[in-house]
Amino acid sequence: MDGGNRYRAHTVWGWAITLLGCALWIYGYFITGSTSFLNWPSFAPSWIADTLTNWQSEIGMLLTLVGSVPIYYAQFKTMRLPE
Repeated sequence: MDGGNRYRAHTVWGWAITLLGCALWIYGYFITGSTSFLNWPSFAPSWIADTLTNWQSEIGMLLTLVGSVPIYYAQFKTMRLPE
């Protein structure tokens, strides 16, 4: 597997994880009844506490953020720093 295909696979996996996380976050946003891992209203602004209401939405948001890492991995690896 050459470098281009490997980076393409990273990008595809990143988008799959991101879309799975987005779907889980939307599901968690609209259901009620389960508790969250963190007590968001005690240390976060109200708009964060309103969007992360249960553990499904928390894991979905985490997957969405983690999925963005492999998407931009190829760009980061080919980036040249100024000397």
